[in-house]
Amino acid sequence: MGGCSQEQAFRLLLQVHEAQGFENAFHQATGLRVVLRPLPVLAEGVGTLPLDNPVCQWVVSTEAGRALCAQKQAQLRQALESGQQVEPFCCVAGLTVLAVPVRVCGEPVAMLHTNRLLVRRPDPGELEAASAQLRSWGAAVTPEAMAEAMANLVVLEGHQVEAVARLLRIYAEHLGDLASRRILADRQGQPCALAQALAYIKEHHRERLPLREVARRVNLSPYYFCKLFHRTMGMTFTQYLTRVRLERAKDLLLNPSLSVSEVASAVGFGSIPHFNRSFKRYTGMTPTAYRAMRLGRSRSATASPTWVEGVVALNGQIS
Repeated sequence: MGGCSQEQAFRLLLQVHEAQGFENAFHQATGLRVVLRPLPVLAEGVGTLPLDNPVCQWVVSTEAGRALCAQKQAQLRQALESGQQVEPFCCVAGLTVLAVPVRVCGEPVAMLHTNRLLVRRPDPGELEAASAQLRSWGAAVTPEAMAEAMANLVVLEGHQVEAVARLLRIYAEHLGDLASRRILADRQGQPCALAQALAYIKEHHRERLPLREVARRVNLSPYYFCKLFHRTMGMTFTQYLTRVRLERAKDLLLNPSLSVSEVASAVGFGSIPHFNRSFKRYTGMTPTAYRAMRLGRSRSATASPTWVEGVVALNGQIS
């Protein structure tokens, strides 16, 4: 990571994040809190459980609830590290977290996550079922107490969930990019060639962008630039450029007025088959399927109830 440890990278991320004033602005705009936290070692969870609502406290007061939380957090950490889209992430009793990874020099270093929210208000039957499950685990909770706790949580509709998740993704990319440039610049005490190259790629990714041209722009030989890029970023120039284009494509696919071919062209792919193959390799689904999944989720706002999902997962039936 540019000669920088993961711990050092997170400290720098935190400095940049605190200087942005994002948390306060995000809270004023959405009513939600957002936290920047490091990704811990593999044996640990991601520590996303904010004990700021009674439901979480009831859950972790029981052995079964703690086991479920650990299981869910392990899933979340694996998803964040693999680059999967994990927002929104449902845990127990319909409680949902929006979470996105923050990458520095191409590596996942941290995560941005919100406090618990709801994607819809539960009905009385769901409150009774959730409180009954918690009581079966040993927590002292009534439907009335559950209703009061849920009433204090922020509720986001489907289109709002998508908008807030997109805002987090944009900010995570911005934050990681600023930290990456700072790390690369600090190595020489001035904006180094690779930092300049990353900025140029981000600005011109829609164009035909051969490695030779980018190397020329930063006054390096193609051979040295190729070696430097791979050693510092942990990926090849082509892999990084493709990732930048595909991340932009994921945003554009949320605009239903754009065809898949228009999206491919807008992000710099000259071939539709190449775009489709690259997108599926990166996300695990075709552009059309990704669009249908994301837009369908926004319209349905969780068509299937999430109230029992966390409970069912404890019995080994995680989908």
